Amino acid sequence: MKFNLNHRAVLAILGLFVLGSAASVQAETNTGNMTVTANVETACTISASPMAFGTVIPGITKETTATVTANCTNGTPYTLDLGDGLNHITTGGTGAEYRRQMASTTFRLPYVVYIDATRATEIGATAVALNNLLTTTVGNGENQDVMIYGRIKAAETATQEPGTYADTVIVTISY
Repeated sequence: MKFNLNHRAVLAILGLFVLGSAASVQAETNTGNMTVTANVETACTISASPMAFGTVIPGITKETTATVTANCTNGTPYTLDLGDGLNHITTGGTGAEYRRQMASTTFRLPYVVYIDATRATEIGATAVALNNLLTTTVGNGENQDVMIYGRIKAAETATQEPGTYADTVIVTISY
């Protein structure tokens, strides 16, 4: 029995030692903070679909549309302006003094652009004001479309020479 008692005592002491050493092996912990930051830049992109009139029949009015698409950072105010076109003139044609024109190699074909579907409000109608403003608005982080309406008046097509006519109009976004 003496052996059993000593054996039990040794096991008990050994168990206490193991428990005590396990507690002392545990490491201390501390916490800290990590700062996370980001800076969202003010930015805008712009694109425009072609204003394609297709085949024009002399003496017939031809109409079409184009879309200008802007995408600006949410909350960013911006304006869209339509340029005059590379072939513009300030006199001639029927209607307004200020005229956009498509050109072939030797001839020109006037056209008019409007901001409304009824084609009542011409864009860039006067040489003095050059009011080419399409819109002033605030970005929402998504594509925002502005429709532009084009017209070639019948009187302009009546005496045109056959050929391919083209113009390039710059669309500007300011923010």
